[in-house]
Order: sequence, then C-alpha cells, then structure tokens
Amino acid sequence: MNSFSEYIVNNEIIKFGEFTLKSGRQSPYFFNFGSFHNGSRLWDLGEFYADYIYEKQLEFDVLFGSAYKGIPISLATTFVLNKKYNMNVDYVFNRKEEKKYGDNSKFVGAEIKHKKVLALDDVLTSGKTVLETMEMIREAQGKLIGYLVALDRKENGINSNLLAHDFIYQEYSLNIYSISNIYDIIDNLRSENRMSESKKLEEYLFRSN
Repeated sequence: MNSFSEYIVNNEIIKFGEFTLKSGRQSPYFFNFGSFHNGSRLWDLGEFYADYIYEKQLEFDVLFGSAYKGIPISLATTFVLNKKYNMNVDYVFNRKEEKKYGDNSKFVGAEIKHKKVLALDDVLTSGKTVLETMEMIREAQGKLIGYLVALDRKENGINSNLLAHDFIYQEYSLNIYSISNIYDIIDNLRSENRMSESKKLEEYLFRSN
C-alpha cells in the first residue's frame, strides 16, 4: 500500500480551499474524513492504523474511538487487526448524548475501568480533543496510554508556543502517535509538481506557528 500521505492526496481526501476548523483556526486545507464512505476505503483506513499499531508494537488493553469520527476508525482498525494480524482486541466508544433508558453508560463496548486505553482519531490540530478524551477516560478510571492520529497538522497547542504533540507530552506525559504529518503531504505535493498547493501549506504553517 502507498504511504498515507500519497493515499489521501491521490484519493482527494485532503481538500484545498478556505476552511474553518473545530479549533476556530482558518486553514487552506481540510482532512475530509467523510471521504471514507465505503467498505474498501474503510478497510484501507483501518489497515493504516492497524499496520502502525502492529509495526510499532503499541501495547494496550482496549481501543477507544471518540464520537463521532473515532467510532468508524476504531471499528475498522479492530477488524483489520483481527483479520490481518490475528489480534482479537477490544474496542469502546462514547455517546455524545445522554441515554435515559436501558444501559445508561456513557460508553458502548469494552470495559475501560483499570484498562490501558489507546485512543484513535483522525487529526491532531490544537490538542483540545486529546485533552477532552483524557478527562473522559480518567473519569471512567481508565488509563490513556497513547493517542494515535492519521494526520498531525504540526500546529501549536492550545495557548502554547509548542507544537500540539510536544505540548501534550510536556504537560501531561501522553504520547501522541501519527501515521503521517503535514510535511509528508507537502513532500508528496512537490513530487507531483503541485507547487501552488504545497506553497500555500508552507505559508500557512509559517503563519500559524
């Protein structure tokens, strides 16, 4: 399989234009997670995560996918780990809306309490979602041992002059893992002679950091 940066550029999963991110920042590009909309692409997505987990030998008890994007990521990764690597791992995800009947737990899936949890998400920008996940897992008496994303945007953390992954590690001793980062995307665009797009990304990184 091609590198993740090649995959998302070639399949137009990374979009170029003017976008407002969850963090409120204005960006010339957007990681369009909605493009993973069929079985083939979901398998590919899960394979990138599963390959990384297997190759880096990340140790955990349960995979966690935060609502909403983390849910299909954790499911796809669980399937690929089982089929490709014969690893039968547990997964869990959270509910955003409180359920008032039946099982009223905030979580669906495996038990988190006293477990080592590896969280999966699509991108790392400011780290706000990481901190929210960390608190969620802590309240459930689990231990968040790592946070794996497909794309590290290499931007500064919340109210910090440090890059988000450095800020989170320095302040909370939490490892951030990434399958690719924005510099991989820039290199891929250059190799395809898409210089105007690569220049926009470089200028954005210079301004934002």
